Amino acid sequence: MHRRRFLELVGTAAATSACRPDATVAPHHVERAAVRSPFAHGIASGDPTQDGVVLWTRVEADGAEELDVDWVVSLRPDLSDPVARGRGVATIERDHTIKIDVRGLAPGRSYYYGFEAQGVGSPVGRTRTLPAGSPAQALLAVVSCANLPRGHFNAYGAIAARDDVELVVHLGDYLYEYANGRSGDGTAMGRVPDPADRECTTLDDYRRRHACYKRDAQLMAMHARHPMIAVWDDHEIVNNTWIGGAENHQPDEGAFAVRRQAAIQAWREWMPVRDVTGTAPIEIHRSFRFGDLLELFMLDTRIVGRDRQLPRDDWATLTSRGRSLLGPTQERWLLDGLRRSVDDGVAWRTLGQQVLMTQVRDADGLPRNTDMWDGYPAARDRILGFLQDLAIPDVVVLTGDIHSSWATVLHRDPFAAAPGPVLAVELTAPAVSSPPPAEPPDLAALHAAHPHIRWVDVRHRGYLTVRYDSREATATWHHTDDVARAHLELPARKAFRIPRGRPDLVEIDPPA
Repeated sequence: MHRRRFLELVGTAAATSACRPDATVAPHHVERAAVRSPFAHGIASGDPTQDGVVLWTRVEADGAEELDVDWVVSLRPDLSDPVARGRGVATIERDHTIKIDVRGLAPGRSYYYGFEAQGVGSPVGRTRTLPAGSPAQALLAVVSCANLPRGHFNAYGAIAARDDVELVVHLGDYLYEYANGRSGDGTAMGRVPDPADRECTTLDDYRRRHACYKRDAQLMAMHARHPMIAVWDDHEIVNNTWIGGAENHQPDEGAFAVRRQAAIQAWREWMPVRDVTGTAPIEIHRSFRFGDLLELFMLDTRIVGRDRQLPRDDWATLTSRGRSLLGPTQERWLLDGLRRSVDDGVAWRTLGQQVLMTQVRDADGLPRNTDMWDGYPAARDRILGFLQDLAIPDVVVLTGDIHSSWATVLHRDPFAAAPGPVLAVELTAPAVSSPPPAEPPDLAALHAAHPHIRWVDVRHRGYLTVRYDSREATATWHHTDDVARAHLELPARKAFRIPRGRPDLVEIDPPA
């Protein structure tokens, strides 16, 4: 797709109802007027490796149980001279979604791809493999918390319009399970989720909710422009999930395990993530290496190992050494991976995960929110203690979930008279459209009591970028205060650099 036409489509998102069923696209194999397309939910790519990438789409099958889908990958935007091609089958068992795990590609290259079904071509997408060797830099866009009825996905549109982004990291809450009106009423903006009259609890509900979100023009544009690496948070399933239940799951909504399985199945069908088999669908932790520059560890702090959230004043139980957030298998996998990355000479280690690791206490010394790592202090101390004891350098933690922007440094005990060394930095991405905290903290008091918190913004929506090179990492927050209309005006508002070899946050002027 030509860049001008691409930006025009992003810019007209305001006129498109997110769940309207009559989306049209221009087929990639001919130049002609837009036609009704079986690819109404767009195309996407994800989970890139140094020699491959997952391609995703969904076809409107018009009642057919299965449908042949051709795919092609090329170095050219017109898809001529393909480097890979083939045919897959979209089946009713997978809601007519299809994923192709393409291999044999070259590292660090941009590729173009497309699908064809029923004689009609999809839009052309662009993707990229991970680099090998010693890449000069890597630029990640980081997003979380996109609530359809709460506003337009302007952060997605702004990321889609950028040529320099190599990868989108989604930290969860890709969608919300609520009925329309429970957490935002999208009627006035034409952003009513489907199903509208009820919370998602069944496989059909979750499939329809994914399908609805995938019709958003700005989301479709971002997926078509950049590969994504994603993990879930709670709302892909149900609010405040833990391994055995959730705050927002009630007895009259059936067995929690059945609901969780339905949500996970729909997520795996509808997201551009690599398929797994056996008992592993509940496991999403995995790592991605960008040559010797960066290793990205994607974690699940929500389901696979999380013990139930506890009241803030149950200090004895909260601080129990046995409390788990990652679970023993994932925790050991992470620690082994961090050590291996150092042994292999990788410059940077980054954790992509859901909930705030930074310690935040109220005036009584109690954790403000036990759904975060503050509700699992022993689990956090095992991670930070490992970083300290083994001198694991240059660790960046990426976080979503809390609908605000934070830049913090991590100590084992930041409240001690001598808090010890900075072991990592934490960068929290703002929400794409979800609202700011209902009761924002007193920022002056927060900073006075928490010197490890260098900056907080609790008002704006947007996205975060992190650029890595061999000398430093640079974090930049891009903000808007307007999600009631669709636009691409998200200027850089705040920026910090993180020097390699000396974990710290040094404020710099944001790029123009």
